[in-house]
Amino acid sequence: MAASNKKSNHRTNTPPRKTASSPSSGKKKLTAAQRRELERQQRITQALIIVGSIVVAVIFIIIFLSYYGSNSTKDLTGNTASGSGTSSTAAVKESYYPASEDFETAPDGEQLKKPSKGEEVAVLQTSLGTIKIRLFPKYAPTAVENFRKLIKDGYYNGIIFHRVMNDFMIQGGDPTGTGTGGKSAFEGYETFGDEFGRNLYNFRGAVSMANTGAPGSNGSQFFIVQTKKAQYYTLGDKDGFLSNGGAKWAAEEYEKRGGTAYLDGQFKSVTGSGHTVFGQVYEGLKVVDKIAAVKVDANNKPLEDVVIKKAYLTKVK
Repeated sequence: MAASNKKSNHRTNTPPRKTASSPSSGKKKLTAAQRRELERQQRITQALIIVGSIVVAVIFIIIFLSYYGSNSTKDLTGNTASGSGTSSTAAVKESYYPASEDFETAPDGEQLKKPSKGEEVAVLQTSLGTIKIRLFPKYAPTAVENFRKLIKDGYYNGIIFHRVMNDFMIQGGDPTGTGTGGKSAFEGYETFGDEFGRNLYNFRGAVSMANTGAPGSNGSQFFIVQTKKAQYYTLGDKDGFLSNGGAKWAAEEYEKRGGTAYLDGQFKSVTGSGHTVFGQVYEGLKVVDKIAAVKVDANNKPLEDVVIKKAYLTKVK
């Protein structure tokens, strides 16, 4: 039962005490000048209290936003554990390998179709199971070319998933395993350009490039979206997604299968995050979930290494 807020009506018979300001205290009355000085000092004290309160509030907000930005799954997935947010393999150079201008826009729903016979796909054999990825060379040609070249060079073999966040994503592709390493497959360039707005979305199972948040900062690191619920962040909700230009079919799929809508490149001006989608897991999502569920440290790095034992390309039979 909640405690009563009523005040007690009990009174004591103790006589009132004389205050320091009573005439009998012997103190003299303040002069007009003294009263003005006292009032001035009180105003200064009140102003200092107000300013101090504002400063404390601002510091609290900054600390909160810093913590939220580095730990929340709503943060931009970056190349360092963002957080992400968020995050960088290498500093973005003044010039980066440009994204191809020779591309098509994917038909509605094409991203979620199974690969056809003879189509080349990527396979990641991990220490917790096999993940098969359909690639989109027509719609994200530069990112796919980069991924294919790195796979053919054996770049990903033996690399760990260095950043794992359950109900968000799993991230790998850094040969140093720290979240700060890696570079693109393009000779003379550590990074390459973004490929946004190709009618490809960060649905659950999407394979996207990790970056620093800066334009053209894609290298070797990638992540696989794992969340089963639609996450919109500053887009708000499904209606916010649509009002900002999201496709109706995509909005329905986000609600049905989950994903990180705010990471779609076309919303970068709204959410501050944007990541190039270049593939989709069509087999092995249970393995992705298994990896996402492993125990991690304070930096979201698995306590026991989850390794990409071998990555290779093959054609669907």
